[in-house]
Amino acid sequence: MKLKICKNDFSLQWNGTYNFALVDYPEINSWELEKIAKFVAYEKKYNRKTQIECENPVLQSLVCQYLDNSKVIYPFTPRDRKEARTFNVYGECVMSDYLSHTCTVETAKEILKSGKLLSATKAFGLAGKQLVNDKRNAAGDPADYFDYVMFEWSNTTSGYRLAMERLLERNPTEVDLEEAFIPGVSFHFRYETIVNQKGYVFDGYHAAKVKDEVLLDLSLCVCIIASQNKRNLKVLFQII
Repeated sequence: MKLKICKNDFSLQWNGTYNFALVDYPEINSWELEKIAKFVAYEKKYNRKTQIECENPVLQSLVCQYLDNSKVIYPFTPRDRKEARTFNVYGECVMSDYLSHTCTVETAKEILKSGKLLSATKAFGLAGKQLVNDKRNAAGDPADYFDYVMFEWSNTTSGYRLAMERLLERNPTEVDLEEAFIPGVSFHFRYETIVNQKGYVFDGYHAAKVKDEVLLDLSLCVCIIASQNKRNLKVLFQII
């Protein structure tokens, strides 16, 4: 995996490159250094070496020096929640008291029937290596990512974009995300609840993720369904 420190409105991991945007480029905050260290540690856990790149040699040297002296322990839980902050559509780095998992309406029906969120490997009964080559994996995520239930902050819309990507089985266009947008269903949990789940890990990219599954009856705060999906509302809530 390649981690490229850059000046941008958002961070993005795509096809083996993590474009890591700094809030105050070329200045780097302590929580950003910790976030990078935990990303590198997570990658190492799965036997991947991280290549650090930056157009600013001083900044690159600072980051590499920090990594040489850092000691992080699995599951790499942030000491400060700031480490898990992500960018919203306005280019603001945000966090919340709540985390969300967003999916298509059809997937939501299965979730409510089973009473739990499942990782892709559990939901499809396929190995991560098989799912890597699935056409829905537009971002080129590595095999281990499919072993986890992914969470983002509840005050961001990245989950809805991902749900559209899964629905369309390709990278959504601006038209797809605006006039042709089909909203998914989002499940919201308290941050502390997810962090304390068995199988939780912080990978330095997602706000949080949990291996295999998350039970709804013990931790779900709210499920949000768009009004335009009202035909499905009755069915979904009868299942609950």
